[in-house]
Amino acid sequence: MRGRSKLFVATRDRVAAKRRRRGRSERRGVALVMVLVITTIMGAVAADLENSAQVNLKAAANARDQFQAHLHARSALELELFVLRFQSQVKTTLAQFIPIPLFELSGVLVSADTLKGIFTEEDKREELERMAAAEDDDPFGLGEEFGDFRGTFWIEEVVDENRKIDINSTSFGVGCQNLMHLMLGAVFDDPKYDVLFENLGESRDPIRNRVEIISSISDWTDGNETVDSVCIITGDDSQTGSAEIGRYRNLPYNAQYEPKNGMFNSLAELRMIPHVNDAFMRIFSKYLTVWGSGEGINMLTAEPWMYQAVIRSVMDRPWVPQDVERFLEFETQKALLMAVPGAQVQPAMMLELLRASGFPINEARFNELVQRNVLRFEDVASVFRITAIGQVGDATSRLTVVWRDNRAQGELRYWRED
Repeated sequence: MRGRSKLFVATRDRVAAKRRRRGRSERRGVALVMVLVITTIMGAVAADLENSAQVNLKAAANARDQFQAHLHARSALELELFVLRFQSQVKTTLAQFIPIPLFELSGVLVSADTLKGIFTEEDKREELERMAAAEDDDPFGLGEEFGDFRGTFWIEEVVDENRKIDINSTSFGVGCQNLMHLMLGAVFDDPKYDVLFENLGESRDPIRNRVEIISSISDWTDGNETVDSVCIITGDDSQTGSAEIGRYRNLPYNAQYEPKNGMFNSLAELRMIPHVNDAFMRIFSKYLTVWGSGEGINMLTAEPWMYQAVIRSVMDRPWVPQDVERFLEFETQKALLMAVPGAQVQPAMMLELLRASGFPINEARFNELVQRNVLRFEDVASVFRITAIGQVGDATSRLTVVWRDNRAQGELRYWRED
């Protein structure tokens, strides 16, 4: 019995020792798993922190570049305003040698590349090249000193708003003497727009829809509640008693509102006119403005498409396909004339060019447009739409500004940043 007990005790001790060794082995396995899990979690956290740091750094760099691009665009705008403020003094001496308006040279004169070429000394060029090379190694610009010039700027476009038809102007006349109706009719006249105007009204009549849109444009700004008959075009004044509000009762999406009977605040407000859509705006917005000074269409800076509209408005017959060749001949002769130092298009000269090109012109109507200052042949460029661009890296800032020269400090009439 005693011997059996010793054997039992020994066996029990061996089994217990084995269990203890197995327990320690299992505990060592759990610890290894725990270490691997904790290491993986810490690695993920570290990677996330690194990624967040890189994202924040990139966001900060983008914000810095965007702010610098905005400042560059402001710099381009200020330089352009400087040019416009003093162009009247400059052009008195240079206009006879330059056959185009000076403000149209802004894309060349007002740019970072031009200014760097003028003001950078020769001994600094190597330093600029070194900085440009270093930028590849330091994409975020963290190694640059504060104040280093990065990026570029330029003037994309400067447009004389007075070379367009000012739909806010009150100088065109009223009733059957409203010459704005005549000019708008000439702009819309081309038969290639028939498909567009067929779809702009319920009648599917392109002629009627043209007349209704012209009438609605003037009715939006006039002070009465009755429809303008556009009788300078139609010769019929019978619709004068109709109510303007009738055209605003069957608008898309069940919208109902009244005509403003006030000036347009922006050209985009034309979309409030019944049947004016995006296609209409894409085609005809370049002819129209709400920012003009009311001094008439500046023929000295007018584009060829405006000249063509003016010619259509004073012809004795409708436009025919052969008139395209006549217009090209007119443009060629006008360009040759403008190449002569000091030469400018004047009413008598324009009439002569039109006759020489074969256009049948109604001289009485042409002279009326000139005498009533609808067509201006002296420099009346005083309102400019300026587009200034600033760029740093991938960041771009675009400023669109309408500035009026009021012979003092000037007047900002519109400001937009994209």
